[in-house]
Amino acid sequence: MLDIESFSTENFSTAYRNIVAMCSAAARHENISFILEGTEKLIKEELVRCIWFGQHIEKKNLRTDDGLRLEILSPGWWNNEEGPDFKHAEFFLEGKGLIRGSVEIHVFASDWIHHKHENQKTYDAVCLHVVMWNDLKGRCVKNFSGKVIPQITLSLYLEAELDEIIETIDVGSYIGNKQVIPGYCNLEMRKQKITQQWIGGFLDYAGDERILQKAKKYEKWIENKPFERVLYEAIMESLGYKNNKKPFLMLASLVTAETIQSFVPEYTPAQEKKIIAQSLLLGMAGLLPLNEEETKRFDDETIQYFDRIFSTWQGIKPKIHQTPLTRESWSYTGIRPANFPDRRIVAIANILSEHLDNGLFRYILRIFQKRDDTKKNTRGFKSFVNEFLSPFLETHDAYWSYRYTPGGKKLNKPQKLLGKERTSNIFVNVIIPVMLVYARKHNDKALEERLHYIYRNYTPHPSTSVTKFMGTRIFGTSMVSNKVIHSARRQQGLYQLFKDFCENDTISCNKCALYAAMNKE
Repeated sequence: MLDIESFSTENFSTAYRNIVAMCSAAARHENISFILEGTEKLIKEELVRCIWFGQHIEKKNLRTDDGLRLEILSPGWWNNEEGPDFKHAEFFLEGKGLIRGSVEIHVFASDWIHHKHENQKTYDAVCLHVVMWNDLKGRCVKNFSGKVIPQITLSLYLEAELDEIIETIDVGSYIGNKQVIPGYCNLEMRKQKITQQWIGGFLDYAGDERILQKAKKYEKWIENKPFERVLYEAIMESLGYKNNKKPFLMLASLVTAETIQSFVPEYTPAQEKKIIAQSLLLGMAGLLPLNEEETKRFDDETIQYFDRIFSTWQGIKPKIHQTPLTRESWSYTGIRPANFPDRRIVAIANILSEHLDNGLFRYILRIFQKRDDTKKNTRGFKSFVNEFLSPFLETHDAYWSYRYTPGGKKLNKPQKLLGKERTSNIFVNVIIPVMLVYARKHNDKALEERLHYIYRNYTPHPSTSVTKFMGTRIFGTSMVSNKVIHSARRQQGLYQLFKDFCENDTISCNKCALYAAMNKE
């Protein structure tokens, strides 16, 4: 068993990548057969099926791999029997018209050949081959009759980053009662009586690696942007996750914090700052009523609010020389009304308006730098967390805190514009990695140490399909998993391990770094 404690534990260490490198068989991505036949394939192929069935793709301008325009009408019915994955799918194909038939899903296009579907008459009914990646150099596959099957590569059209889609899809709701089989790591853990402390240490390192990878992403952003803008864009991206990530990022580039500040005169009252910020962001988002006439069907309070917003926007619009987004840019499908884009845009508008003078980044940085009591006791740590979360959780709006939609039914009690789960997600996945980049760029070791202390003591987020799967895979039961995964750091470690190994079809269970580390001499 690998001596986990022999690796560096200093702040955000690279111990995990060093461990993975030592387990070179996995790192080299050797072409090896599956040990638990079907288990690894289940999670990955099922995820691709979930992505297809849930249509987590940008549906405009779809094309098959040979360049034909494609319009999906129905992904089909999930087939739990032998044969193609989906039946009764419907789509329009350029030059062919309306097509109805079966759909077969694969991770790689070559899986069609590996599974010998071209020799199976059952798959002659397949009218569309859906793959995540085409590893056949753009070529399509043929059925038993020798007919070329139209093929689409999903990775070209995903609505968000694959990692983010995976984290949000509830695989369990799709695959029903299919049981997650404990992995080789669980079998080895019981065989060697490996302690929870050892497993926890491994996940700690994996959690550090996840933050380091996110920090690397933001480090590239900072090459040509100031920290203030990078933080703002990163938060906007997170607010749009998963359905509206792209339009939120586009909006952030159209309306920067500096843009808002340029339209706010000195000594402007706080409420007026909010109105200006909301007008700018909602206007450039294309989410304002088309004209004042459109608001007349609303109630008096809504009319009064939008009259003020609309008149402010009309005064600002001629001074902006960029084209706003349109209402069609935004997705409302599958989103809870409380999380609609309008409310999240208002939330960030209000937050920015409160920090125009010195900037949101500087405000957050000061919180990290001034608090020296985070390590002293639980009260000090909780006080810090509350101080950070408060600008996000306590942002209030006289209109939108009581409405989900423009002119919608007024709520009896105010609803938060940003919930605790979303705010915590921003804290872990945006604030910490951005601040880590700042700390290392300025050689601020005290700040990095504080960031790491907070990260390893921060409460984990609610479970997702991935963390539930990984908990069972490693620990066998959710009870043990919940006991070990007591921090955001370890929870993020589960995601990293899943991404690197459990999700990777080229690596079988006995070549995973966790399992290999258990057997390391």
